[in-house]
Amino acid sequence: MSLYRTDFECEDLGNGIYRINEYDFVNSFLVIGEKEAAVIDCGAGVGQLHDFIRTLTDKPLKVLVTHSHADHDGGAVWFDDIYVHPNEFRRCNMDRQAWARFYFLHQHEYKRKSHHVSYFSVFQKDRKTQVHALNEGDRFDLGGREIEAFFTPGHTIGHLTLRDSLTKALFTGDNVNPLVTLQFPGGCSVEEWKESALRTLELAGDAVIYGGHGKGVIPKEVIVASLALADRVLAQENSPKGTVAKLRGEEKLPCIVYRTDRIHK
Repeated sequence: MSLYRTDFECEDLGNGIYRINEYDFVNSFLVIGEKEAAVIDCGAGVGQLHDFIRTLTDKPLKVLVTHSHADHDGGAVWFDDIYVHPNEFRRCNMDRQAWARFYFLHQHEYKRKSHHVSYFSVFQKDRKTQVHALNEGDRFDLGGREIEAFFTPGHTIGHLTLRDSLTKALFTGDNVNPLVTLQFPGGCSVEEWKESALRTLELAGDAVIYGGHGKGVIPKEVIVASLALADRVLAQENSPKGTVAKLRGEEKLPCIVYRTDRIHK
């Protein structure tokens, strides 16, 4: 078996949109227009995403990254150019390095073993991927549809939400998943996340919201419930100790994880 596998799980979501799951680590999305196609998040890079996408379309690709964590931008190793918010540049350049993705696999050992992913799969020839700025209001014309970027900091300081003009669907990365994680380095305050989550609901309207993990679709009720948890956290004061805290409702999810010194802006 080749180290650089292409046996991704793929779901046709209709209207030229595909959800591509990389061995349960993360979702990438492919949006195909009349002239070009957009790859939204490019995975951890332990599977050969570029070659798999070529089984779905031969159109020129724009690779748009919601945020810089190794499971969302490590796959940049398979592409010549990617677009990400400038706040994410430093982390994005780090995530393409083999050691960063090796560490990611080590942190997800159960999934790695269950899907027979080799640690050696993180070693690829350096493509010298060019990283370009993706900012609020930027639009990419794919032909018959556009992808527009919206700045939604929270999970990271440069997190973006992307919207397809044809279906109005939102691609939200990790910002409004049922497990809201704000405790990592480079994360924002609970207050900043709340503002972005409210904006996400406003942008979505009646359209579907896709997230970076699980089966992809995020019910709006989950975001509303997460916002209620955020309000409970915001009733607290910042703590100088900066310990990690977790709050959940009656069910296991949704859940919000945050640092106690990053409650308010």
